[in-house]
Amino acid sequence: MKRNLALAMALAFGFVTVAAMAQQPQPTPGTSMATESTTKHKGPGPNTKVKTQTVVGTVKEYEVGKKIVVVGPKKKNYSFDLDQNAGVTGDIAAGTKVKVTYTKDDNGQKVTTIAPYGMKKKKAA
Repeated sequence: MKRNLALAMALAFGFVTVAAMAQQPQPTPGTSMATESTTKHKGPGPNTKVKTQTVVGTVKEYEVGKKIVVVGPKKKNYSFDLDQNAGVTGDIAAGTKVKVTYTKDDNGQKVTTIAPYGMKKKKAA
């Protein structure tokens, strides 16, 4: 029973995260963006709150598995602490334009994803 409840909560967290990310505005290539959102669930089951922060900007500093600093709108620095669970795709280095999404729930569980942003995808030959 406890496993089923834990699985249900994990799935709910995943669905809320995907829904929150889908509702965020997308910047045009060449620009930067920063958004924050809070999603609350009340009703059957435990009440939950999930905070999501998304930043699109240029990497100022990057230490694999430790932290990333991104220069976003109005040249503001956004710093994110990373752990072994951070999802990083592509080549990330200082000067790279990236999209960082940071999500944290009431239980302290966090998810950080980092990916290059605005790069044209190459067609397969």
